[in-house]
Amino acid sequence: MISQSSSLTLRRLLCGLALAGLAACASPPSKTPSGHAMLPTEHYAVKVEEVPDQLALAVHADGVSSRQQTALADFVARWREAGAGEVAVKTPADTDAAEQAKSMTYVVQSQLEALGVPSERIRLASYVAGVPKGPVLASFKRLTAHGDDCNGDWGNLTSTMSNEPYKHFGCALTANFAAQLADPRDLVAPVPLAAGDTTRREVVLGKYREGKITASEKDDQASGAASVAVKQ
Repeated sequence: MISQSSSLTLRRLLCGLALAGLAACASPPSKTPSGHAMLPTEHYAVKVEEVPDQLALAVHADGVSSRQQTALADFVARWREAGAGEVAVKTPADTDAAEQAKSMTYVVQSQLEALGVPSERIRLASYVAGVPKGPVLASFKRLTAHGDDCNGDWGNLTSTMSNEPYKHFGCALTANFAAQLADPRDLVAPVPLAAGDTTRREVVLGKYREGKITASEKDDQASGAASVAVKQ
């Protein structure tokens, strides 16, 4: 039989353990140096790096082949999407057919200009290929975005007694965001806004000053009414 004093001591002990457990569950989450709780994008950040986009063109005596023309068109499309920076066209300096390589370089330059690359953005140079028949190289720099590798040790996700986020908290979210990002340049600088339509703005303001309706006129296509065929 437990005495009254022993029962009181046991109750106090159980209450103390319960309060200690609640204190452990209420511990604060990870904090930044400023004292705020860390977001998923603060645990892991998208990395933006500059990488080369290069096209190697074999030297032909009769100029650029039809397949090479298609490859150059795709190359210019990628160049335009990447921001339309400088394009480098390099001639192999140690090739057996030096004259053919130089002629091929000028043909590539002409093809790039015909596809929309301004001449002032094309830079001609030479390089050491290390092989007798080195290709003519066309390249530009583009930005790429990628997240961290989330395949590492995730730890024990059920261990929550410290109320801290798990080790890979935010990794998958950041990696998925980097994979779906259409233009990594948006993370470097904002896209400049185009100029507003001042003519349309003056028309709307003129109608507003005269007390007229500023919205566009409604036509049959914007009425939302069902067609006659459906009504029958």
